[in-house]
Amino acid sequence: MNHGTWDQVRVVMYGCGKMGRIMIRYLMEKGARIVGAIDTDESIIDRDIGEIANLNISTGIKVKRHHDTVLDNCDADIAILALQSYLPDMHKPILECVTRGINVITTSEEALFPWTTSPSITNQLDALAKRTGCTIVGSGMQDVFWVNLPAMIAGGVHKITRIEGAVSYNVEDYGIALAKAHGVGFTAEEFEKTISNSLSMPAYVWNSNEALCMKMGWSIAETKQKAIPVFADHDVKSSTLGATIKKGNAVGMSAVVTTITHQGPIIETQCIGKVYEPDEGDLCSFQIHGEPDTHFSVSKPDTVAHTCATIVNRIPDVIHAPAGFITMDKLPWARHLSYPMFMNMDHCLDH
Repeated sequence: MNHGTWDQVRVVMYGCGKMGRIMIRYLMEKGARIVGAIDTDESIIDRDIGEIANLNISTGIKVKRHHDTVLDNCDADIAILALQSYLPDMHKPILECVTRGINVITTSEEALFPWTTSPSITNQLDALAKRTGCTIVGSGMQDVFWVNLPAMIAGGVHKITRIEGAVSYNVEDYGIALAKAHGVGFTAEEFEKTISNSLSMPAYVWNSNEALCMKMGWSIAETKQKAIPVFADHDVKSSTLGATIKKGNAVGMSAVVTTITHQGPIIETQCIGKVYEPDEGDLCSFQIHGEPDTHFSVSKPDTVAHTCATIVNRIPDVIHAPAGFITMDKLPWARHLSYPMFMNMDHCLDH
């Protein structure tokens, strides 16, 4: 890949919702060239990406509904897929890009390390990407803060018996579908019937736990999870539901994922998604038990902004990586990109 000028890192933004609009700005500020934008939201179809990202500029790139219209008419190096969380839902959009030989980086939480949770889809996509010479990577905040940061700090610990993590996010930031999936507004009985007894999809920290194991060089013996409701001790307003959650009903849940390794150490991470109170913020806290015990945390991290920044900063790593479905534990440490983006490509070549 010959990056002769700044605008030759060519990106398609596939999904132009809240995070997509932030990434449009980040991409432009890093000197990438956005060559296409795809979304199904009727309110933004045929609007300029500079307008929807509140940049007050005209780029000439308008959001289109049909992926074929965009992907067949641009020469993209990479597509950013900011769509859904799980690979069964992401399978088709990824295929649309990979069949055309376009690299993919996605905010899909499961794509971080999907080899045990969606093995059939992952193997199919891996084989196709190798045939078409492109790379698929899942990334986001969890890449840096839930996997690489604990692994880096573990380098200063002699013995490790257990790693405990707690992360959280405000379900109000992600729409009504996610809020319902977290049991927001449910009574204890509704939560037990709907969530606790049917938690079939992996919690987001399932995949980050297993990626952390790979980063640490530990093989996985077993991963299991449970859902614990978080109940309101007073009435709480939810802008997403457009209603008040009554005292005693669920404002969200904590998904607790435990990963047991063959080497002995256990990783247990709770992922808390709930409706926040006005003074609450996101949580990212880890405790490494061993010699010596080590605790570290990030004070109220901005999960959305960190996810968008990580995705954009990872672009050179994805383009430079081998073809296939490459999980982030196989990538180098994420790094901050200087402007312009092509200066960070490290003699990147076409796959």
